[in-house]
Amino acid sequence: MKKSKVALRVGVPLWMDEGNCAELLKLLRKYRGTVDELAFFTGFTHPPVPAKTAAERARVLKKVMPRFRKLGFSTGVNYLATLGHLDENLENSLDEPWQRMTDINGTVAKGSFCPADENFREYVAQTYIMYAKTKPDFIWVDDDLRMEGHAPVRFACFCEKCLELFSKETGTAWTREKLDKAFNSGSMEEKLGLRKKWLEHNRKAIDGILALIRKAVDSVDPSIKLGLMTADIYYSGREFRGWAETLSGKNSVEIKWRPGGGFYTDDNPCELLEKAHSIGRQAESLPAEVYDIVSELENFPYQKLKKSAKTVCLESAAYIGEGCTGVALNIIGTIKDSMDEYIPYFEGTKKYRRFFEEEVKAFGRSKCEGAGFAADRDCYATFGIDNSGWPHTGPAVGPRCVLELSQIGIPVAYAKGSSSVKVITEDCFASFSKNEIKEMLSGGVLADAPALKRLNELGMAEYTGFGIERTKDKDTREMLTGDKINGKFEGWERDCRQSFWKADAYILKPLKKESRVLSEAFDYADKNSGPLCGAFENPLGGRFAVQGYYPWTSLHSLSKSSQIKTLLRWLSKDTLPAYVSSFHKIAVWCRRDKKGRPALLLLNCSLDIAEKVRVNILEDANNLTLIHTDMSAEKIKRMRIDKPYSVFEIKELHPWEIVLLKVA
Repeated sequence: MKKSKVALRVGVPLWMDEGNCAELLKLLRKYRGTVDELAFFTGFTHPPVPAKTAAERARVLKKVMPRFRKLGFSTGVNYLATLGHLDENLENSLDEPWQRMTDINGTVAKGSFCPADENFREYVAQTYIMYAKTKPDFIWVDDDLRMEGHAPVRFACFCEKCLELFSKETGTAWTREKLDKAFNSGSMEEKLGLRKKWLEHNRKAIDGILALIRKAVDSVDPSIKLGLMTADIYYSGREFRGWAETLSGKNSVEIKWRPGGGFYTDDNPCELLEKAHSIGRQAESLPAEVYDIVSELENFPYQKLKKSAKTVCLESAAYIGEGCTGVALNIIGTIKDSMDEYIPYFEGTKKYRRFFEEEVKAFGRSKCEGAGFAADRDCYATFGIDNSGWPHTGPAVGPRCVLELSQIGIPVAYAKGSSSVKVITEDCFASFSKNEIKEMLSGGVLADAPALKRLNELGMAEYTGFGIERTKDKDTREMLTGDKINGKFEGWERDCRQSFWKADAYILKPLKKESRVLSEAFDYADKNSGPLCGAFENPLGGRFAVQGYYPWTSLHSLSKSSQIKTLLRWLSKDTLPAYVSSFHKIAVWCRRDKKGRPALLLLNCSLDIAEKVRVNILEDANNLTLIHTDMSAEKIKRMRIDKPYSVFEIKELHPWEIVLLKVA
């Protein structure tokens, strides 16, 4: 049986300096069995290093890695940085007259190089050959291999070389000015078409560097595994499946993957949840045969009091629950200080190791199931489709709707085929074809009002059942109607205070007699302005619901969270695999064990003890087993049946406690 993995990323000062290296060896001997794998950074600042520096580090690393390998660790190289992250330490970094990353306004990133420059490509090949000759078990390509986020350049690359390539790809001669105008003018179809071609251009740029790296490493040793660190890089084209194939190469070498993102401190603990969803999206975009998936756990710049040991352990458990099979810890510093302050991280990880194993045993590589955000790899092309300025930062992909729904106990799906209900917001779904959108509407869909507007413009009003009458920008409250979906909460209110948190309220217009109004808008004098939320069963057999009032925020009241849960059950026709039916701030992920039975991970996202936590599971089971992180376990008997769900009650979950719940 395949097991979980804990990897440790080791900064340059920790292996280049003999004293630090000896201290690290001593620490790892003490915590033998806590860590399985070591990845040694090649840089500690973020532009590429001169070839001479790379050669010297490779020479030392070749001597260092065997010392750790003797202790039983798998050892390899974490190449930092291939293209470059940002402008830092420029006077000591690679400084050749080669093309740098350039944005559409002509701004140049001095610390990041363009992947189209042939001289730079030769440098990349030669430095990867240097590190391949150190005889590593693997080489990681860090997440600077992307086309966005190379400060001061946000979106790249619009240098003359890249414009020439894109001109050949499209059969049109482009300048920065001409391309800027074309991205943001013409019909929606014209803009989407050109933007999609640019995203494909970005995919090819990354794939070309990966192919170059694979070829360079193969020239030394074709058995060396390659790994890629990623983020939710939609502007880069997010072609994880294709890039995985390129990394594997002609010899089909097993590859590694490291999904990553933000969350550097635990000042805002719920950011852990945001990163977990990002990691889940990345992990489930990979081919099923990719098993070695270790989540990034990032504490840079390594100030211990910025993140507790408990948070580090919770992160690890959550990311494995989301789809990874291990964790890559970036938790120790890059300066020549004692490592004693980081010991609590090792102590905590040691205590959680058996729980990680239990998670991997329960989940394997099964997919998360539940309500899924509807977006494809081209969704970045839809950002600001009615405005100018693309490429721009735009709304977050996998937006706040995922975070809010998960906080009230709704399981989230990340892969297309695992969604009981599709969640659509703004224009993100508009990159799908009309046939794909129609297919989506034949199932369950939860939308916000801007998405409804776009759907109707695409000729889908027959399947949505609602239009938009007007908007209100102030003094709007939401009151639930007597519709059956609202149950006992008829007349209950939600006031999100437009005066404080600016957002339009969309007054809806029912288009069919079957259109059901679930809530209405009232001002502070109790004047009714019309529907705010509605549901409709369409001629395709699908079920559609739209929220026109703070659709993805302020869902945490008893009445609104209960309405949302009942609504999602209705939309899914009771195929939602599980959910927390009690009123608690608990995130839940639902996956399958090897027998196809539901297995859940629950995280209490509150500082309160959660008492009498009720969980509805779409499984005819009399008993479940609840496993805590210390591996203590208890049997939970079914308390009742809420057809077709079995209802179980957990006595209590402590603040920020994470547990595994599986069929006994």
